[in-house]
Amino acid sequence: MEKIYIIGNMHTVSAFRLAGVEGVVSDQNNASAKLEEIIEKKDAGIVLMTNDLTDDLKARIQEINLLMQSPVIIEIPGIDDQGGFRRSVMSYVSEALGISL
Repeated sequence: MEKIYIIGNMHTVSAFRLAGVEGVVSDQNNASAKLEEIIEKKDAGIVLMTNDLTDDLKARIQEINLLMQSPVIIEIPGIDDQGGFRRSVMSYVSEALGISL
């Protein structure tokens, strides 16, 4: 069974862990290594990644999403994001997958 993972700051990862989502705390210095670590897992279906960590990884994320069958990498705002969640997490997932949930 494929799982959902979250990569982000401690507050965001902790919030998602309360909902049963496995997570990895990261900062911009090690975000690339943490992403590679998660995509190596055979059970990774969706990887949520806070947008503060994705600035330098846009090309790699696009490569993963276009060339690999799984996982799908989805950028979401973090809990500490100034703009906050303008939409639900499910709407970010729906948009990334191109389906209606």
